[in-house]
Amino acid sequence: MITHGDNGDLKSRVLAATDLVELVGRSVKLKRVGKDYKGLCPFHQEKTASFKVDPAKQFFHCFGCKATGNAIDFVMKRDRIEFRDALRLLAEAAGIEVAKFGISRQKTGEKQLLLDANSAACSYFEKSLAHPQLGAAARAYLAQRGINDDSVRRFQIGLAPEGWDGLLKSPLVKKFTPQQLAMAGLVKARENGSGFYDTFRNRLMFPIRDETGRVIAFGGRVMPGSQDPAKYLNSPETLLFSKSRSVFGLDLGRQKIVETRTAVVVEGYTDVVVSHQFGAGNVVSVLGTALTEQHVGVLRRFADRIVLLFDADTAGDAAVNKAVGLFLTQPVEIAIASMPDGTDPDEFLLANGAEQFAQLLVSAPDALSFKWKQLDRRYGTNTDLTARQKAVEEYLTTLADARGSGPVDSIRWGQALARVSRLTEIPVEELNRRFRVAKTPPPVRGRPAGNVSGGWRGATGGVPSGPIPSQAPDTDQTAEAPGPKRPLDADSRAQQWILGILLLEPHRWMRVQRQVRVEDFTDPRHRRLAEVYWNYQRDEGEPVFNEFLGHLAESALVEAAVEAVDEVEKLTERATTTEGRRRPGASDDAPADRDHTLAEAVAHLERTRADREGQKLLAELRRTSGQRRPNAARGPEGVRDGEQSHGGGVDSDGDAGRDGVADQNAVADEVDLLKKLQEKARRPDLRRV
Repeated sequence: MITHGDNGDLKSRVLAATDLVELVGRSVKLKRVGKDYKGLCPFHQEKTASFKVDPAKQFFHCFGCKATGNAIDFVMKRDRIEFRDALRLLAEAAGIEVAKFGISRQKTGEKQLLLDANSAACSYFEKSLAHPQLGAAARAYLAQRGINDDSVRRFQIGLAPEGWDGLLKSPLVKKFTPQQLAMAGLVKARENGSGFYDTFRNRLMFPIRDETGRVIAFGGRVMPGSQDPAKYLNSPETLLFSKSRSVFGLDLGRQKIVETRTAVVVEGYTDVVVSHQFGAGNVVSVLGTALTEQHVGVLRRFADRIVLLFDADTAGDAAVNKAVGLFLTQPVEIAIASMPDGTDPDEFLLANGAEQFAQLLVSAPDALSFKWKQLDRRYGTNTDLTARQKAVEEYLTTLADARGSGPVDSIRWGQALARVSRLTEIPVEELNRRFRVAKTPPPVRGRPAGNVSGGWRGATGGVPSGPIPSQAPDTDQTAEAPGPKRPLDADSRAQQWILGILLLEPHRWMRVQRQVRVEDFTDPRHRRLAEVYWNYQRDEGEPVFNEFLGHLAESALVEAAVEAVDEVEKLTERATTTEGRRRPGASDDAPADRDHTLAEAVAHLERTRADREGQKLLAELRRTSGQRRPNAARGPEGVRDGEQSHGGGVDSDGDAGRDGVADQNAVADEVDLLKKLQEKARRPDLRRV
């Protein structure tokens, strides 16, 4: 059990450990429709499914009653409990012990500091690789391995040069102290206490990024000719990085994994890079370590099938047995594909192409079948009865050990025994007797038949299963069908595009906020959402979408956020074909890529702001001019023109002269005022600077 006292970080970890599809699927019958799951909303009565769950972004939304949120919000609405109780239930179900509740910003600030340090180090490594002399050998090696320049840019591959203090002395990281760089795992303290030295030296550098694309750690591959015995070197464990949970390439491969419902796990960084280069974008790596339950928990949010791609060296008993255990205890199909002897995945792709690689993955047997074939080859069971008996005994022992590694759903165990029976030609009844299954306990991980496959990991004592109570939670049971929405005007549409792209790709905010202010959002909902988002970026750092939804206190803002994200995703789908080209006849107001969309929207808001400021200047000029004209027509001491101050007669010549002077003074005053207003408009806002 993990004890964690930081409420903010606890929330992030609980959301990362909870599969929303499984959680909702315990109470709602879900059906996959495209990349999402749909079902009848549990929070109001309806006959047509309007409730969707997005497995990639881990949030739900009902188009009928507008209920929206993440896993914590779902439990709060379903069980009608407070935030703390919902968080505690999900934490316990995920195996995270809650020591105490309390809000602390210290750890959040530390995380952002580490993210900034890693980002600066990534820039340093990239510049080193691009250096004409310093990076020449590394670039030649990458070309030799078949990695092109586009892949280098997409994966931000860099170089840690030889030397003990190249990073330490780089101006790119000068704003960080050595102690802060050590917290990020970028430098190490010397044993004699005399200072620090670079962690990575003479290595190709592969940034390890989280699902949103933020650099959380690095993996370094030794350069050819180096005397360093460690071929691969990863960053140490930090506040951001845990080797047992991190997946290399997931930020770039997530969409392809969702589309194919298959994740392919390889060993090395270069295997991932070359696979993506050949179009196999669902290939990821678990950083050279064995696949863990945490890795499976991350991947099964996006995939129904995980294929482990072993080479001849790594397909040993320990690795295969571990896969069998995960196959039994995790609600996901795990298959194993074995590479030809002495061949790595990147070498296979370069030699045979993407088509044969895809065939290798499609034909990969599940973990149970692979283990039996492995024993069959080892013992030669076709002709020798004694050898077959040994193979069966070892096989059943492996299954017993795997079953003991964690709770196994009774339905899944029965299906596994049926598969084992076909492989070993042993009746299921005999297998049950061998495993002494007298009575199957109630399923721990499963859920009612007919729901989405799989159970909820660690559900013992966690969130209660079963149907949702008929009482309405915090919304009416019967929600009227939403009426047709009023089309957005150009201003609101541009604001929605900007917010949607920033919610999907929060790293863009740093550039956008230099051009766009919160005041530029004229739509009330969009302005309020922008205000919350801008403050979140400044205080907490880049948000994860499902966590940010939980940060929004107003349901109207949650709905606005979901609508903005949906609009941007639909915009891209409408404007492009599956090959990424612009669809013939696509409307001009639907740019094909987010860069173009964002640039158009920002430019529109800047033009609108300029027009608005011009109108304000003109209004102020007119108001000031109107105030000055009546006064200009008066003589001294409030005596009207045409009246003598000391006599009763009228001096017509003096009156005309005074009128002319007054008009000239008024014009001069207006010109002077206009100059001042223009200067004021050009002067920078010191608060923004």
